[in-house]
Amino acid sequence: MSRKAWSIIGYSALALVVIVSVLTWRFLSAAGYFTGIRQEIAADCRAIPAVPGPEDIEIDHATGMAFISGYDRRAVAAGAPGSDAVRGGIYVIDLNEPQESWALRPVTPAEPADFRPHGISLYEGEGVKRLFAVSHPASGIETVEIFDIGEDGMLTHVRSVTSDVFISLNDVVAVGPESFYATNDHGTRSQFGKLLDDLLLLRNANVVYFDGEKGEVAADTISYANGINVSADGQTVYVSALLSMAMNIYQRNLETGALRWVDQVRLGTGVDNIDVQPDGTLLIGAHPDLIAFLGHAGDPAKLSPSQVVRIEPEQKRAGTIYLNRGEEISGISVAAGYGDLMLLGQVFEPEVLVCTQSKELRAY
Repeated sequence: MSRKAWSIIGYSALALVVIVSVLTWRFLSAAGYFTGIRQEIAADCRAIPAVPGPEDIEIDHATGMAFISGYDRRAVAAGAPGSDAVRGGIYVIDLNEPQESWALRPVTPAEPADFRPHGISLYEGEGVKRLFAVSHPASGIETVEIFDIGEDGMLTHVRSVTSDVFISLNDVVAVGPESFYATNDHGTRSQFGKLLDDLLLLRNANVVYFDGEKGEVAADTISYANGINVSADGQTVYVSALLSMAMNIYQRNLETGALRWVDQVRLGTGVDNIDVQPDGTLLIGAHPDLIAFLGHAGDPAKLSPSQVVRIEPEQKRAGTIYLNRGEEISGISVAAGYGDLMLLGQVFEPEVLVCTQSKELRAY
């Protein structure tokens, strides 16, 4: 082989090493690998025993009922014999009772039988009160399940919604009796494609809108769309962009459902579910170190730092109100506000934390 050929091979190998190094650094930086937690921000918390993976929490402030979705994600991911039969559920905590009595109560109906809930959303209007839930059935067909809510919180199944635009659903927010927005956290169904999306920080995720009859893409070019919620007046939609460590803000057309991008709030942490409190402020459960979160997903002994961010849209302020290295709660997914308290859920472990909600915003 000639010296020129060897030179070409050498330069090509060097270029490959440089490209891989840059992409690796870019991903690790975006995932919070180089971010250190200098000091924890504590809250007065106590744990409530729960099912594995109480991932999302929605509070009905009118009735004082907290709805919680959960299923054992580690059991499903392990793929052991019988894992296809793992079924999740919806649970409620009656917040009207004394705090020492707070406990999860199952309210899931028998249908659908193949039910593994992820993000959930409450809707009240037009004479109905309903709960919407993203589900990842063992069949592999992504659905949004719609339930009527009874006076005691018990659920009655209304319908299962499927659509060609449901690719990799994560969270949902209801805007009508059968209409909603939902996030696709990836632009592909294949595990290899999802891995490429993440490693290359591709903006292939999107938000889809279902108007009660059909689904369509309402917003795209998002890097891992995660949590989604809507303002009380229905005019503003908030979307977590996990790998951008930011929250996107969209203006919503109330008649057509179309979304128009308005702004992006960079938060410097892996934002997950978004809770809109009655006063309009937002609480976000967040992962400061996504690499640690991936380790925790495979091994409960590996801790994943947990953070709660509050955003005050009117004052255009944001800050941290809770930050823990993972000893108290590991792999947080949601913070739902209830007065001066907040309920914290997590992706894998069988606990819900009830914590005081500080009004002081701290820098992170």
